[in-house]
Amino acid sequence: MNDMVDMAQFTEAKSDQLNADDLIGVSKTITVTKVTGKEGDQPISIYYEGDNGKPFKPCKTIRRVLMGVWGRYANDYIGRSMTIYRDDEVSFGGLAVGGIRISHMSNLDKETIIVVNKSKGKKVGMKILPLVAQADKVADGVKALIERIKAGEDVTAEPAVVKQREWLAKNRPELAAEVEDALSSVQPAEEDPFEEKRADEDTGENLFDAPDPRQAKADEIIAAAGNVTTKAELAALKDQYGPDIDAMPDELLPVVAGAIAGAEKRAK
Repeated sequence: MNDMVDMAQFTEAKSDQLNADDLIGVSKTITVTKVTGKEGDQPISIYYEGDNGKPFKPCKTIRRVLMGVWGRYANDYIGRSMTIYRDDEVSFGGLAVGGIRISHMSNLDKETIIVVNKSKGKKVGMKILPLVAQADKVADGVKALIERIKAGEDVTAEPAVVKQREWLAKNRPELAAEVEDALSSVQPAEEDPFEEKRADEDTGENLFDAPDPRQAKADEIIAAAGNVTTKAELAALKDQYGPDIDAMPDELLPVVAGAIAGAEKRAK
């Protein structure tokens, strides 16, 4: 019995891009990972999962289809998918050479007709069908990883997770961002040694400062006033603490004055 031989692998064009001949007898669904632009005959390069360094470089007709369905900003294309195929009727210079066309696109609710130029003075409608979403195993894997992260597991040192994050950063940046957001949300913030001091300042207190000497002096005067029982003791109290009482701040003066008034009553 002869082995099953896939002829496609022996007919691939030697090129730095995906060619129509690479799609002979088969369609291909691709998921966009990056889009770049530059000046030239083929200004747009669409990179996709498993492109092996051979991006899809759409012609002007297909660029108009992409813009008609997904919009004018190519950054929005990342993560979206399309099914491409070889159309044998595409001609160049009057000769049918075949070209790449799109049959299905994701992020599309219903069948859409995009009118494009077929030749000078002639337009044609290109039918694009919605691409039914298929299971995204990569996204499912990321979802499971995020659940582990949110459950409190420390996964950052696991070799498999390290490789997974590296692959996501290169091929699925939108999923890589979700993983990084999850990690950031559970990582404890670094302790601030001055946080307690600032909190005390917010309440008018400061554990790092020495006691207010004015408060200490007020307490001393109040204690001394409480021991006064005679006029002589009262006179001595006023002589000793007179300057301190005069310099007492407004917030402490009423309490000190009340203590002196109580001493005056007892000394009569």
